Amino acid sequence: MKELIEGFAAQLEVALGIAANAKLRTSGNTITNIVVAGMGGSGIGGNLLTSWVFDDCKVPVTVSKSYDIPGFTGPNTLFLACSYSGNTEETTAAAEKAVQAGAYVVAITGGGKMLQLTEKYGLDVVVIPSHANSPRASIGYSFVQLLNILNFHGLTPANRLNEIQAAIDLIKSDETALKAEAELLAGKLQGKLGIFYGDTKFDGVLLRNLQQIAENGKQLSHYNVFPEMNHNELVGWDYPRVAFENSVTVLLRSSFDHPRTSIRMDVCEEIFKKHSPEVYTLTAKGDSFITQSIYVIHLLDWASYYLAVLNNVDPFPVEVINFLKEELSKHA
Repeated sequence: MKELIEGFAAQLEVALGIAANAKLRTSGNTITNIVVAGMGGSGIGGNLLTSWVFDDCKVPVTVSKSYDIPGFTGPNTLFLACSYSGNTEETTAAAEKAVQAGAYVVAITGGGKMLQLTEKYGLDVVVIPSHANSPRASIGYSFVQLLNILNFHGLTPANRLNEIQAAIDLIKSDETALKAEAELLAGKLQGKLGIFYGDTKFDGVLLRNLQQIAENGKQLSHYNVFPEMNHNELVGWDYPRVAFENSVTVLLRSSFDHPRTSIRMDVCEEIFKKHSPEVYTLTAKGDSFITQSIYVIHLLDWASYYLAVLNNVDPFPVEVINFLKEELSKHA
């Protein structure tokens, strides 16, 4: 896992090359909605995408993490099926249903049944490397393709991939300081309940972090976003007190936070300090929102790795997930 995280910038560079050479076709119908299907490490790119294109995508984007598809899926749908292994049963089932519904289906996969599905129905496909055998450590391959596909279909601005390159440059130049902060944060998280908050723009990034802490660090954490948490969760900052006494609260701050959200964070920080032993501020770096998101993803990936080291666990295997898949296979 350490080697995979170290290779994140190189992964993004390879992903840009794959995007530049992708053989995509235009849909014969006007695209009026987008569905991104995928699970776990393969599906998190959809969550990131919805935040990244929220302000400028010409049609609505829906993330689907299910065997089923939204009822509106049809001939005007661009359906993006993401499965790193190609054998994710929920995603392959959804993709087949999308084909039957007449959607324009594009697969992003490393092979398996998903690749067979594209051959069966003559679908567009972008093949990504799958040698690492770790979807969560290979998200750069998928989210770059998602951005590129939307750009190809004229649904988002073309400069998005330039922001990926800017993120690569930033990660390379700031790697030493980034890792140092990640190690510091991991030390604070050890033996504690990590409670993460940020602007709603960073929902996908914070969800990714929750997944990484769970899979790499073998530890649970919690996240929510402003301003929504101010309308419900904030009231729960009282019990169970034993949980708050053994917590560290992390506020993700960004120059792209809504001004009113920044004020909300300032007020809530003082509330959190009354219950949580420590409130730590993590500041995103970068000149664009996408660049900042990728920077924070990389920093928190390192934090989840260092947390695994402190917890004396191997960050790579996900044995309980493999057990679940084996049990499910008995009921195929």
